[in-house]
Amino acid sequence: MKKTFVDVLLELPVDTTLQTFLAANGLPLPDDLSWSDGQEVTQTVIEAIRSWPDEIARDALIAKLMASVGLGDAAGKQAMFQVARQNGAALMGLVASQSDIHRSFWLYVNHPELFDLAGDVDFFERHGTQAQQNDLGVKRKPNTSEAAMLSMRQSISAFYQRELQCGDGSVAYVLERSPDVYLLTVHVKDLAMLRLEFEGSNLTRRVGNPNIHMVLEYSAKTGVARTLVKGGVKYHTMLLEAFAEHLLGTKVDAHRIKPPTLDLSALRLGFDVPQALTTDGFMAVQVKTLSLLSPHGDLKVECTATASSDQQCVTELIAESFPNENPLKRNWQITSAHINLYYPPEPGKMRAKVITIEITRKGRLNLHKFDAKMQAQLEGYLVALGILGADQTLSANEQQPGEDAFQAEPAYQE
Repeated sequence: MKKTFVDVLLELPVDTTLQTFLAANGLPLPDDLSWSDGQEVTQTVIEAIRSWPDEIARDALIAKLMASVGLGDAAGKQAMFQVARQNGAALMGLVASQSDIHRSFWLYVNHPELFDLAGDVDFFERHGTQAQQNDLGVKRKPNTSEAAMLSMRQSISAFYQRELQCGDGSVAYVLERSPDVYLLTVHVKDLAMLRLEFEGSNLTRRVGNPNIHMVLEYSAKTGVARTLVKGGVKYHTMLLEAFAEHLLGTKVDAHRIKPPTLDLSALRLGFDVPQALTTDGFMAVQVKTLSLLSPHGDLKVECTATASSDQQCVTELIAESFPNENPLKRNWQITSAHINLYYPPEPGKMRAKVITIEITRKGRLNLHKFDAKMQAQLEGYLVALGILGADQTLSANEQQPGEDAFQAEPAYQE
């Protein structure tokens, strides 16, 4: 369900951050408002925004409130703690926040630059499965001096000016996400566009330049880089070459690493990993969805266990529905699967917390969405089933022969 500014305000505590934010944005409030009244203050603020006659100022305030929604979840929290590692005041403020949405709002109000940087980290994590992975063949710390960054930006801008007649403006910065793992973010100015937008109650045409956003993650321990950029191979190669030439100081012939093909046939018998139930605290496991491909490749079928299945595995449901023509016993290939692991409901709640593993035969996994502890745990299950090999993480930090494995830790654990 999409959140509104009312939802955000109801989740935020009435504190100095909120008071400062509302005052800075000029929201007219009663002079006798007592900021110690909690929810009454929240309702007063909501009504004040709704009845504010200055539509332009009201819309601006609502837009700023809604900005905190993007990082207001567990994944956003990890991104915020990553970018705040070197800033003690920001780190303490994040720890003291009462919820993910509060944490996001607090960072937006008090450290807007860190908030924007966290947004880029979060963008890469949420779209990481679309990234291309390349072995650059060089392992060194990038040079992030102003001169090196300028040269790289000029190279990228020149490429876009040749290809798309845009790119005359750009911004770039590098974050060391964890030891020897760097995240490069580049924003390039796209061609001007005439957009039809409301300003207050007036519908106007506004000229603006969209943002071309690209991200590169590089491990100095493995020499592997992951790129996320709109366009085909040419655009990924451009970003890799600009990064290597200007920040690593060398020209490279990048070799794309294609994810290995995974054998998901073990899931024909369900998700048989006793450790999940006996040791790791899950109350139930379920193969929720399977995509099946016929032996000749001319028919694809997706089977999903519905809510009425009472957490029964889709493999069992297929066997019950097709006792004589079970495709799982007729050489149909499993091409993808969703696996649900259920924690017991928290005290006072009815619904169980669900952890979902998404995996495809082509090697796509969603484990990057979890913190390092949970990721290692879920990888262990896939190793136990024989789907992954030991130490096979399908990530840029995968151990290289003769090297110590890089152990990534979550930025923050509760």
